[in-house]
Amino acid sequence: MGEDHTPAIDGNIDVVRTYMDPDRSPVDYHHDALAYWNDVRGEDWAPSWKDVSLLDFAPNVIPLISVTDITPEPLSSIYRFWGTKLTEIHGGDYSGKPPNLVPPKQLGLANTGGCGRLVGERKPHLEIKEFRNQRGLMGRAMVLRLPLSDDGETVNHGVNVYYFEPAKDNQPMADFFAGVFATLDANAQ
Repeated sequence: MGEDHTPAIDGNIDVVRTYMDPDRSPVDYHHDALAYWNDVRGEDWAPSWKDVSLLDFAPNVIPLISVTDITPEPLSSIYRFWGTKLTEIHGGDYSGKPPNLVPPKQLGLANTGGCGRLVGERKPHLEIKEFRNQRGLMGRAMVLRLPLSDDGETVNHGVNVYYFEPAKDNQPMADFFAGVFATLDANAQ
């Protein structure tokens, strides 16, 4: 599906985005979420929000889920649901807030990423974000994004299922992202 290199977001950290077919995800619960999405959508290209229940996901996965309300034109979105593990990792609850407020804010909202891809392609995708500095890979985040459509035509919600992996063994993800965000905050001042 391709790779997108985001220029250094603070002069020290690069983000390399790769998009893959979600069937190739190495994360077991991504496959479970994709199977659920396919089951709920039936013959439609996407299920509606009312057809999806977060309680149908495994209890250990729900804290790693966010749900976005998407407005396609002009592209914007707000988090309807923000899992508790995401709050721990990112240092805040972003329910009711747009993605461009989630650190690192420099990544913003683009037509070529996340919600933009869901709206444009109208199909699931897997995004892998690798955070790199001069010493190499710091860690990665994998996001399975599943489109939802209330009108059967337009993507107006997305279910996002996250997986995080620090490059250092036994490093908690909250510590990894705290280091990334501290670098960004120091350079923003």
